[in-house]
Amino acid sequence: MRSPCPAPRAPRAPLASLLLTLLLLLTLLSASLVAPRVARARGKFPRFIRGMALGHHTAPRASDVDRALRELKALGVGFVSIVTSWSSADVRSTTIQRRAGHTPSDATLSRMIRQARGHGIKVMLFPIIDVRRRRPLEWRGTIKPTSWTAWWKSYQRFILHHARLAQRARAEILCIGSELVTTEKMRGRWAKLIKQIRRVYRGKLLYSANWDHYDPVSFWDLIDLVGLTAYYSLAQRRDAKVPEMVQAWGRAKKKLVSWARRKKRRLVFTEVGYPSLDGGAVSPWDYTQGTSVDLDEQRRAFQAFVKAWDKVPELQGVFFWDWYGGGGPKDKSYTPRGKPAAKVIEAWYKRLAAAEKR
Repeated sequence: MRSPCPAPRAPRAPLASLLLTLLLLLTLLSASLVAPRVARARGKFPRFIRGMALGHHTAPRASDVDRALRELKALGVGFVSIVTSWSSADVRSTTIQRRAGHTPSDATLSRMIRQARGHGIKVMLFPIIDVRRRRPLEWRGTIKPTSWTAWWKSYQRFILHHARLAQRARAEILCIGSELVTTEKMRGRWAKLIKQIRRVYRGKLLYSANWDHYDPVSFWDLIDLVGLTAYYSLAQRRDAKVPEMVQAWGRAKKKLVSWARRKKRRLVFTEVGYPSLDGGAVSPWDYTQGTSVDLDEQRRAFQAFVKAWDKVPELQGVFFWDWYGGGGPKDKSYTPRGKPAAKVIEAWYKRLAAAEKR
């Protein structure tokens, strides 16, 4: 049935108006061809990041990476952190550059990211600064360059290089800095850099603070994910049981949760790990203690972490440190590979993955 009152026809636009419209369309088309095409963030982001750092040599074989990724997939891992480092000569240096025999090539990093995504595992690219010559108590958290202007120019080149690489390889998260304590109050510098990063990279941005220095970071509101390392001591004696370790976590957790609620942000632990040696839970940051292998202390430490942080809404995810080397019953390093700790992680991650599907 025809409408009783047909809509009036639009009046014909004058020729000048049509030409103006055509010119505008041509301008917009030209701009879109010239402007960099930056894709939006990839896919659905998980409610909880079930992560693991994927340790590697400078140029790992593709077959070794695939084997590790298959193992991690079977463990329930949904995210890997791929760490890469450039170097400064010392804490006073203004130059950050590749280090021969130490820095992976761009081709290697891109291949590893593609391999992970091929296994259905998402990726955080984690570029860090390695300080080669250090006096006691010096590390990347104590950098004090002779010229901050020159240092920031070098850091900009370093991080934008990895932002472009992360965008091309389609990494879901880019860590824009790790434990750079002496820079964290320089909000203006970070704001400018973050704006530049977002022009070339459209995934999520994370900054990783040191576990005892997260509150002074001045730019949390400018990034997507709040990250921090978590090498908290869980015991005062080497034979501590799981309940004691959970209690130790309780003290740190209370502060972290309170802080997260005040900031209205959730937390991502970018590094949580325990070397499988006697005293590994006492001093998780010290893998050079020289004590004997203790696989069960490592297992208890991971079990305590799960008991302390399971179903805590302020925690958005964790990357355990790390899946590197052969592991096994004689290994003293951080890797849970081939050790009882892996079963603790697997049980938790698979339960979380099942909950994610519901």
